[in-house]
Amino acid sequence: MEHAHDLKSSGKFAWVLVLGLGLMSAGTTGSYSVVAGCFMTPVCDDLGIDYNMFSYYFTATLVGIAVAMMFVGKILPKVVGRWTHVAVAVVLLAAGAAMAFYSNVWLFLLSGLVIGFGMSFTTGLCMSAVIDQWFRKKAGLAIGLAWAVNSVYMVVMSPVITAVIESVGWRNGYLVLAAVSAVLVIPSIMFIIRFKPSDKGMLPYGYGEESDAAEEGGAEVAATRGVPFRMAVKSPAFIACVLFLCFVQITVCMNQLFPTYAVEVGLGAMTGSIMVSSASLFDIFLNPAVGSACDKLGSFKALVLWTVVSIVSFVMLICSAGVPWLAIVGAGVNDVMYVVAGSGLTCLLMSVFGSRDYGRIFGIVCGVAYIAGAFGMPIMTAVYSATGTFNAVFGLCIAMNVAIIALLFVIKATSKKLQWVEGEDEKPVALG
Repeated sequence: MEHAHDLKSSGKFAWVLVLGLGLMSAGTTGSYSVVAGCFMTPVCDDLGIDYNMFSYYFTATLVGIAVAMMFVGKILPKVVGRWTHVAVAVVLLAAGAAMAFYSNVWLFLLSGLVIGFGMSFTTGLCMSAVIDQWFRKKAGLAIGLAWAVNSVYMVVMSPVITAVIESVGWRNGYLVLAAVSAVLVIPSIMFIIRFKPSDKGMLPYGYGEESDAAEEGGAEVAATRGVPFRMAVKSPAFIACVLFLCFVQITVCMNQLFPTYAVEVGLGAMTGSIMVSSASLFDIFLNPAVGSACDKLGSFKALVLWTVVSIVSFVMLICSAGVPWLAIVGAGVNDVMYVVAGSGLTCLLMSVFGSRDYGRIFGIVCGVAYIAGAFGMPIMTAVYSATGTFNAVFGLCIAMNVAIIALLFVIKATSKKLQWVEGEDEKPVALG
């Protein structure tokens, strides 16, 4: 058991850790989810693979993440920042590099499963659990900045890897992507990232500045307060959190639809491309904005307000036919729900369930919701096919946003009935 008087302040290193988490996520999630989309056309054209069939690579990564999420949260404390963590990252990157040598679509899908499994150790769950341990204050800003690093990487790397593919071919492009990713990921895990500050002989950022700081003379520094897992998963608040993220995940497929939308309403393919870029650029600023708002207003109020912003973005999109600038701005603002699914969810679960079994709770919520999210694109395209208008798609998303707000109120009401405990002995703790 670590005591405060044995440790030093984390200070600036806590923010270096945030950078390390962002680089780890960028080199894995950023590289093999968003940037990986740059390979679809050249690979399919060269190998004669159907676009729809190749798109199942992205479904495979989602399935891999969802399956792993169910148990990774429990073992993260024993993995993060250790050689097993490095090994997982190496396997993930090797699966990415191996795609340079494939000619059959099923091999790409197999790599997708392996990559998705590995991402559960390097992306949202890991980032959130680590920041939960390292930050007693400004945790929302920290997770937002970590995701912002990932966003900057995607904005920069997408055109770079496209240029590489055009210059030396898609096979060499996969190798270049793997090499760049390795440079970002491996050193971050080996030298920067640790699960909790005491692993580096440090105190959490903001320790001692709040009323719930350790007792004088030294109490356990590790974050152990919160709702026990077995109690959390049986609670109405937990079910509401799962439904909340399911609705959010279903509505965050807009980036994939913007190019089609722009062509269908007469804005043109170029405007559709700029809409996608706009969403990526807005993501850089929205991540810290959402996280910081959760710190200042509390997660419930902040997420209700940001969901209202999402509704406004859909209204802008409904009104944007024939107005390119409005479509571009609307697409950028619409990216807010991607951020809610990352930074926002982290802050929400921290405030509802605490730190005690945070990783396990986060993993189950995300695992279920990612499966629901896999149906987001089919649902939206089916609505468009049935109605012949994207306004129906945007209207459905507005309805889901209203449901999300309603669920936030349910979460707030039911979370008051949860009993937080402290330590392994499940000693009840008062929540002033």
